[in-house]
Amino acid sequence: MAQRSQPPDDDAVRGGDDIDEVLSRANPNPERIGCPPRDTLIGLARRAQPLGDPAYEHLVKCSPCYREFRALQEEHAHRQVSAPFVASHREWVAAAAVAVLVAGLGWTWFFMNRQTVPETPPVSPTRTAELRTELDLRKFAVTRSDQASPEAIPVSLPIGVVDLTLLLPVGSEPGAYDIQVLDSDLKSRASAHAVGEIRDFVTTVRATLDLRDVPGGTYQLAIRREGDDWRMFPARVK
Repeated sequence: MAQRSQPPDDDAVRGGDDIDEVLSRANPNPERIGCPPRDTLIGLARRAQPLGDPAYEHLVKCSPCYREFRALQEEHAHRQVSAPFVASHREWVAAAAVAVLVAGLGWTWFFMNRQTVPETPPVSPTRTAELRTELDLRKFAVTRSDQASPEAIPVSLPIGVVDLTLLLPVGSEPGAYDIQVLDSDLKSRASAHAVGEIRDFVTTVRATLDLRDVPGGTYQLAIRREGDDWRMFPARVK
């Protein structure tokens, strides 16, 4: 009687626990640069993609994609084992080829980068950490020249990457807004583009301003809805 083919064992699929652990954490890729679509990862996990597909090489450079690939691969393997008939010999050979390819690429990457891969990938707070700030501009009286009242107390902006929420003055309409931080020469030192929407009856704009290179001091916070004039509000960066 012909024996049933056996699914590839865990060590073959994983390419070794050590390399599996390294690939799962060594390349965080927080901005998901170059990541293939989920359908491609599903194809890799199900061995539907040709072995020459460059997406296999991407797996060893992107830990989020590798972890998703491994989860899809294990899910597919579980379904194969749970099916009435186990995978054919041809499918077993394909699975082994994929395992060898990924493990080989992983070991190559590991030996080329083992001197530079830290135990815990560093996170640069100046690039990723955001300072949450909410500015309520409803208190400002805006003159005909769209300059805020000179006696108004300036709003405060911290130095860094600012997750900024603006509560706009009464009468402000929702829509696309431009935001700038202007120095005394009205030169733009930071800018952002965001969409304002009404939240709890207040037109609210949320944007990210990069103020890491803006020295502390007095500035003008300029805000304009597309098609309208600029409104200026006194601000202090500190």
